[in-house]
Amino acid sequence: MPEYFANLSPASACDALRVAGLRYTPEQLHITARDERWAVALPAEHIAWFPASESGSRRLAVERRVLSLLKDRCSFEVPRLVVVSDSGFDVRQMVPGQCDPWALFQRCQTDPALTGNIGRSIGGILAEQHMAVPEAEITGWLPQRVVWPESGDWIRKRLPSVVEDSDLLEQIDGVIDRYEAVTVGGMDRTLIHGDVGLHNLALDPKTDVVNGIFDYDSAAWADRHHDFRYLLFDLEREDMLDAALDVYEPLVGRSIDRGRVRLYNAACAISYLAFRLGTPPRAKSCGRTLAEDLRWVRTALTKCQMPSRSGSARDAGGAGSHP
Repeated sequence: MPEYFANLSPASACDALRVAGLRYTPEQLHITARDERWAVALPAEHIAWFPASESGSRRLAVERRVLSLLKDRCSFEVPRLVVVSDSGFDVRQMVPGQCDPWALFQRCQTDPALTGNIGRSIGGILAEQHMAVPEAEITGWLPQRVVWPESGDWIRKRLPSVVEDSDLLEQIDGVIDRYEAVTVGGMDRTLIHGDVGLHNLALDPKTDVVNGIFDYDSAAWADRHHDFRYLLFDLEREDMLDAALDVYEPLVGRSIDRGRVRLYNAACAISYLAFRLGTPPRAKSCGRTLAEDLRWVRTALTKCQMPSRSGSARDAGGAGSHP
């Protein structure tokens, strides 16, 4: 039976890896705690994932099944499974390339060409992914809802201790109600990544070509619109989303509702704001200070109120900042 590792040191990780036929020294390993799992950076662009709990073990097993399906059916690169241990951990070959999301985010704000190229690459990746697996193959083991944003009840309990602006809280309350009232048709449900953004892309450091995508821990059979929510930044332009949809919609034969993407983006921004409960204002939570989280939320709320474009199947707008 798969085990889990409540505690993991470089020495104990080396021992476990040695049983699987892989020899490293403790000095070669770098361990990071990641949501009921341990991420262990290894030499030569490899990474090991150890479950820290029974739940972590189940999550890793689900992600491995998703990666195996995508490897066989899609042309873009995802992490490649090298070893799957009977004790519950696995070793993966990472997607080649560089991941520096905050630096890339800053470049995208002033480089429309780069933003468009990345958007087109994401559009192609998502088109392949969303058409790759029929529902019958994931029934019974893949989650049926996204793990983020958190529930309205969870958000409402935390937010008053994070912000005191009553007008802002009232606006947020309305967006939460709208988000939880969304009805998703069966044709919009597909295999989603659940966390598509600059933080999960690997780019060629010389050419900026997107080599692939990683971190399918949030994968679900859910609304395809969730995979576009982080392509909207806190700028008036929508270059990345525009480019992604220009590729995606013709390939898939379905239109993406921009209003719903904006709503999902706002709900995520609100959830991140609530998540920072207990974090000092100037300290960073998920990469942002309180001021930065508030800017994202306020921009997203404004964009949610924008009318649809006249004569267009897509809604106008775009907000948010989550590399």
